[in-house]
Amino acid sequence: MPITRKLPRKLYKYRSFGINSLRLLSKGEIYYANPRSFNDPLDCDPTVQTDTDRASIENLCFRMLAAAHGNEAARKMMGSKRNNSRQYGDYRTDPKVEEDYKRGLCSEIKRLVDAEMESRGVLSLAERWDSPLMWSHYADEHRGLCIEYDMNDHQCAHIKPVDYRRTRSIKIAELMQWKLHQSAEAKQSVLDTYFFAKSSQWEYEKEWRDIHLSNGVKPAPFGISGVYFGLRCDDVIRTSIVKLFANFDSSIAFYDLYALEDSFRLNRRSANTDEIEACGVETSPLLGFKDLSLDESKDT
Repeated sequence: MPITRKLPRKLYKYRSFGINSLRLLSKGEIYYANPRSFNDPLDCDPTVQTDTDRASIENLCFRMLAAAHGNEAARKMMGSKRNNSRQYGDYRTDPKVEEDYKRGLCSEIKRLVDAEMESRGVLSLAERWDSPLMWSHYADEHRGLCIEYDMNDHQCAHIKPVDYRRTRSIKIAELMQWKLHQSAEAKQSVLDTYFFAKSSQWEYEKEWRDIHLSNGVKPAPFGISGVYFGLRCDDVIRTSIVKLFANFDSSIAFYDLYALEDSFRLNRRSANTDEIEACGVETSPLLGFKDLSLDESKDT
């Protein structure tokens, strides 16, 4: 059963500092990742569960092959699969051979599902800005930042929380209902398993995802409302980002993190933006000493 949880007013993106982060901040962009690039190889890589008879699996496989390659090519491919399965017996009379044949068909169905999903993009966001693990794993060990997005007026088409209790397998029966009978409910169930099921060991991320039909850089479907600087974030980074927005958007809040003295929890305080904005461009002290030494040499 799909989980239901109210969308938070704010969601967050942990980032290391670099050109891509600057684009997110200055260009109003967001990045929908190819799920094949995720650090967890099991994420967005479900299995296909054999939960129906051979004839139904054959029919589904043929129909999906025909949709991808045409009827004639699909018939040839199915004939080749039947012939290959008979090398070890007759799948129509030998249960073991039949099971091997069904597994091969399911592998082909999985390949076809993957081919359909591979162009889609996944935007990953977090519920919290104060997760020590997230700062360490995704924000360059606190040298980076965390961007806060305002979700009150978002334009995300398919945003929902990750389900850390959902099974990783897609049932053949669901695929049949989607592909052969155009069931919207079955399609949604397959998509939820494909893109929103994740191991319970990742639950600390409290992740929300939006799915796009293609991956890559897209216009941000929400506005930035805050920027958090990590415990190790360099002053140059803080100054650069605050000045980036100085004459652009005064509604964005900036925060410095600090650790509570009696625990490992993180807290925040408003950054002194007036002081940061007042800082000018510093010249090299070396050049100043060089000019002084030249002046002194004229007196000797």
